[in-house]
Amino acid sequence: MKKIAKPLFLVSNVLEDCVDNLKNQVLKQEILDSIDFFTTAESEFEDKINGNNLYQIEQNKIISESIDSTVLKSIYSDRMVNKNNKGRVYYDSIFVSAPSGKCPFCSVRLVGALDHYLPKSKYPLLSVTPINLVPSCNDCNKDKLVDTPNSREEETLHPYFDDIENFDWLKAKIITLKPIKFEYYISPPDDWTDLLKARLKHHFSAYLLNELYSIHAIEEFENIKLQITKLFQTGGVNLLKEHILDCYKSRYSVNKNSWQTAFYHCLYNDSDFCDGNFI
Repeated sequence: MKKIAKPLFLVSNVLEDCVDNLKNQVLKQEILDSIDFFTTAESEFEDKINGNNLYQIEQNKIISESIDSTVLKSIYSDRMVNKNNKGRVYYDSIFVSAPSGKCPFCSVRLVGALDHYLPKSKYPLLSVTPINLVPSCNDCNKDKLVDTPNSREEETLHPYFDDIENFDWLKAKIITLKPIKFEYYISPPDDWTDLLKARLKHHFSAYLLNELYSIHAIEEFENIKLQITKLFQTGGVNLLKEHILDCYKSRYSVNKNSWQTAFYHCLYNDSDFCDGNFI
């Protein structure tokens, strides 16, 4: 999970531009008069997530009969996503905030959409709240197994508020050599809180990261198999391990918890692999 700086603009800025050219003047004015409701919801979101109590936010809150869930969700889909409206600038700003254009939830696939951390289907009042919108790949956006936390432990990591990049926590192991298969898992530092460990474990499971990383690991192995076979046949265990260690250190310097870093660490520490039993 990659850390991203949270948006500098507020829900009030988004709303004002989203409804700027709304033809229904009565509804437009009612929305503008209700900005305090959106601001309060925004503040509650930040307070709750900082206290690991996001699951306590009430679902299906609306403002009035005229500003119901349909209207609240349409502000996002029709007025923030729509390229012809002023609100689109905020969508685009969040979209491009992911480092290298990679999804911060999986750190592998390219960003293709904005994810509602708390889904707008159940939290319509947060539909255009910037800190509830995170750049995401289409798969992480659609396939997250649990999108509504029922406890503190079920809150997946949030790229704006959680920073675990400077710790080693992603590991991999070889399950079988022929055919080669991998398993990715988390091994967080002992001094982490039980809650953070549980949230990371849930995040890893909810986004199906073992499945994603294992597929990439097998592909990477097939791509390097000829090269490392020649290294082993030329220089034996020592030359092979030296090469793999260099690969690991190089990737570790860029991202301590990439699937590639864990992949090369796994190869280096597997004695059967380094003895050439993959050939």
